[in-house]
Amino acid sequence: MSPDELVSISKKMFYGGLAFLPFLWLVNFMYLFQSTRKPSAPRDLKKYVYLSMAGCVAWFVVLTTWYAVYVNKRISWGAPADQITVVIPKGV
Repeated sequence: MSPDELVSISKKMFYGGLAFLPFLWLVNFMYLFQSTRKPSAPRDLKKYVYLSMAGCVAWFVVLTTWYAVYVNKRISWGAPADQITVVIPKGV
């Protein structure tokens, strides 16, 4: 593929990830990382690939933090927490 095509694909995947699709950022990084290692890689390609990885890591941290807080505080939050729970564990 030509460098311009790689930049176009990477740019589309990056902006697709902004639409709350962090998995697309991970795919973008994994698919195009080897292309960024070449000395002839365009600067824009590197920018979109590394921003995609940063966005994916940020989403992972946010979702992991939310899960940890929710699991540890669900009972103390009472009824509002039960309303956003998909499956309510029995006996708790």
